[in-house]
Amino acid sequence: MLGLESRAGFSEARAQASGLADCPRGARFLRTVEPIPGACSVIFDGTTAEGGPRLLVCAPESFAGFDGDAVAPRDAQGQFVVGDVVVGDVVVGDVMAEGASAEGAKAEGAMAGQVLEVVGDEVAAVATGRIDSAADIARSGDGVLAVADLAGRLLVGDRVVGEGRLVRPVAVAWMGSSLLVSDAGASAVLLLGGDGVERARLGVGRLVEPAGLALAPDGSLLVADRLGDCLWRFMPAGSGGFVDEPVRIGERGVGPGQFHSPRDVAIAPRDGGWCVVVADELNHRIQILDPDSRRADFFGMHALVPRQGEGRIHYPVGVAVSNDGRLVAVAEAFEDRVQILELKAEPDEVDPTAGSLEFISSHFGGESAAGAGMLAVVDVETQSVALLDARSTPPIHISIIGGNGALPGRFGEISAVAIDDADGRVYIADRVRGRLDAVATDWNREGLQKVDMFIPRLARGMDLALLGAPRAPVVADMLVGEAAGGAGRMILLDAANRAIIRCGVRLEDASFEPLPDAARSVAELARGADGTLVVSDPVARLVHVRAPDGAWRSLGALAGVAFVRPTGVAILDGGAIVVADTARDACIVAEAAPDGSWTGAIVVGSRGGLDEEFFAPESIVATPRGSIVIDRGNHRFQRFAPAGDASFAWNMTGGLGRYYDRKRIGSPGASAVREPLPPPSARPVPVPGDAPASDPGVEVPE
Repeated sequence: MLGLESRAGFSEARAQASGLADCPRGARFLRTVEPIPGACSVIFDGTTAEGGPRLLVCAPESFAGFDGDAVAPRDAQGQFVVGDVVVGDVVVGDVMAEGASAEGAKAEGAMAGQVLEVVGDEVAAVATGRIDSAADIARSGDGVLAVADLAGRLLVGDRVVGEGRLVRPVAVAWMGSSLLVSDAGASAVLLLGGDGVERARLGVGRLVEPAGLALAPDGSLLVADRLGDCLWRFMPAGSGGFVDEPVRIGERGVGPGQFHSPRDVAIAPRDGGWCVVVADELNHRIQILDPDSRRADFFGMHALVPRQGEGRIHYPVGVAVSNDGRLVAVAEAFEDRVQILELKAEPDEVDPTAGSLEFISSHFGGESAAGAGMLAVVDVETQSVALLDARSTPPIHISIIGGNGALPGRFGEISAVAIDDADGRVYIADRVRGRLDAVATDWNREGLQKVDMFIPRLARGMDLALLGAPRAPVVADMLVGEAAGGAGRMILLDAANRAIIRCGVRLEDASFEPLPDAARSVAELARGADGTLVVSDPVARLVHVRAPDGAWRSLGALAGVAFVRPTGVAILDGGAIVVADTARDACIVAEAAPDGSWTGAIVVGSRGGLDEEFFAPESIVATPRGSIVIDRGNHRFQRFAPAGDASFAWNMTGGLGRYYDRKRIGSPGASAVREPLPPPSARPVPVPGDAPASDPGVEVPE
């Protein structure tokens, strides 16, 4: 979020920018295309029959949905008029093979994908092939469509390329008949020939996590580095490749020419020149640079509340500019939409509310943990861990660990967090530094709780290289202590090596167990009392289950309810399982059966912003008062029935701001009439300890 200091910096930069190339300085909002679930990439792709520009939008799921009782189809926007411009909506996604059952097809990995063109009421397949989770798209000069699939391959026309060699392709671009691929798993940009054979690997040892790509008119290659918080520019070489000594552009920050998680880059043609347009995700803006990498301006402004739109930008991950340089399209996966704006020479007026902290008090990520009476949640924008007293209603905010930075006790990107129930130590994995920090918590659990920044103390920092994994580990989730099966032990979910790692809390005595072959990109780990492990896999759209005897099986559904994008997972006391499905905006809950399977699945929640409604639910963790579900798209968490209660009944909504333990009017199952609050003397006071299982309804501002 831009503060007063950075806004002043932009004002000064604007005053100095008059001598720059003829770059746009702002943009006028035209139209929003929604809903496009998970919209992650967009390109301008030819023209419609009416002569307007046509959009190609990339999303993990198609509007066709799945077979059976899976997810209700979502209708695409048809053609619509933006001023005098007619824009068609085209979506890339996947659909089930005709007649295949969701669970059976998913368990076998038999996904039949299509690239769908949707214009008005007409739907046509423009390419066929297997797509598990589309991440980016590009069209060649002769019309061949390339799709980057997070499962580790490219779909090029009707051919599959790179399977077995690509790790996590997140972006793709054509260079003549060759392909450039950002492989986030390999931390490099790969140059592939038309035959799919690797010809060169760029940026090894420099790029942290390459993302969007753009070829500039001078032949150079621009790469957005999400975790490096910069752009890299590779100059052309005479052999048709690039000089592998890139120039770094920008640094981490919120000021002019600084970036915080740049996700995509595009070229804006101008009369006699060109400019660079950057999707600056965690600064919630689109930045514009001139050809010499000098900042020109920015537009967008942070959305003050989710779903605000109309030019407010919220976590932009994709950007494209029309061939005539007039229009810009911004993909916002967080908001399930694409915004279309018209570039203009004049800068936008600075909104005085852009730095306000009154509206959003928390930006929760997909990581959470509980233990020793505490709840730990991650703020994705500040890279800090908030500690709350989970024994009370509401959970009282007691401290913060870390923040952005490379110093000890600070983090580049938190990928997992865990709490040892025995001693209250908090373990935090940092994927940028390749470290695991153990933080001691000096917390007086018997006293009156209040915010105290001195509760945490860095006890030990460990290099994940100590594990001896084949590839640098990326800890997607972890369990520690009794939650991992014994004091002093850990279980790590390693996304990079697709493995379960068992080790001591000092990373000693590590043993590796590969995940099943169907695993693609794992997110969360849970363990049952009998030793059963469950792992969510949003890319493969599966939940992998390891029985106590070591046998693995992969599920595409629970009792007939299919997964669309399973992200969070938990096993409740008694063996019931809960899966948070980000695409469904709901949790799937099923009871344990005697044979180790699950039965009687129910779907809890639907899309919305009230109680028992979600917008992109992610992580799940059990606390003394119930299961916490991180409702990321609503910047909050919700709490459901105590562990062991498979009804998964709602009992609280909150964050670091306002809490509700009585459903608001309009929420599922809520009273249509607001009942009066009890008198102040009868209201519960939020204190630590063993409070009643059911408190009287009360709204408690923090």
